[in-house]
Amino acid sequence: MKSYNQKKRILNSESVTALMAAIHRFIATKERGFVGPDQLARMFLPPKAKFFLSFAFFRKVFKNKLHKMVPGTYEYVTARTKFFDQLFVQAVTENVPQIVFLGAGYDTRALRFQDTIKETRIFELDVPTTQNNKLKLLKKNGIAIPANLSFAPVNFDTDDLGQALLNAGYDPHLMTLFMWEGVTMYITEEAVNETLSFIKNNSGAGSTVVFDYLYQSVILYQSVILGQCDYYGARQLAESAKDKEEPFSFGIEEGQIKEFLLERGFSLLKHYTPQEFEKKYLVNKNGNFLGKMYGFACHTYAEAQDI
Repeated sequence: MKSYNQKKRILNSESVTALMAAIHRFIATKERGFVGPDQLARMFLPPKAKFFLSFAFFRKVFKNKLHKMVPGTYEYVTARTKFFDQLFVQAVTENVPQIVFLGAGYDTRALRFQDTIKETRIFELDVPTTQNNKLKLLKKNGIAIPANLSFAPVNFDTDDLGQALLNAGYDPHLMTLFMWEGVTMYITEEAVNETLSFIKNNSGAGSTVVFDYLYQSVILYQSVILGQCDYYGARQLAESAKDKEEPFSFGIEEGQIKEFLLERGFSLLKHYTPQEFEKKYLVNKNGNFLGKMYGFACHTYAEAQDI
């Protein structure tokens, strides 16, 4: 199954986006009132980043720089982590047979929640460069790999996703949760369609997929520059797009998610607009608001329809 067109990242280095997500999650563990859950994210940071970001002053500088570049990025990643955590815990609590991470990066859920996991098999798919670096850092930090966790290296440009999963022990007849975090916006529409087709045709009844996506009008940077859309943070994103090593490629227009999923054989279970997501995941139990996430990212949870 041909998929993602990111040859430079695949062949040469670990994913920049995976590293940045880990940095965001580490900083979140230092928040007051909004303490992030990923206490293992620290191990994936380069030594200098790990040192400087241990100090509140430098964390503030970093967050201010992020806000200036694209307002709402830190808040978006913080909320997204909580959302995916929630669905992961729900799945393992209900003993869903399999969970597959598509483009796992430096995800730590199989480690952080291993005491909650009973019989669920977990598979992490990612490019060899990022995955090998992750395994090296886990070993360096003395983190044992749980018996129910399998790693499937896959070059998304050339390898068959299904074969990679089968080689790792995946059973296409079992109900499976596919977690697709921070990926769709970096791949082509063809790759998105192929992945959803694979999920629908190679998993058991009741299988689901959860993913985040951006509005298509923001992916079309020219429309932002011309002032044809004004979502929070969109203009700054457009201005920085030309310098991104992993540029955005795919989006779904606002209000079209239900039809998009139906056309590909999925029914919508949950969907959050940016505003709904803020209210759900960026307000703590005391009613305090962490901050505004950028206004063009949505989150959806869908079930594959029976053939």
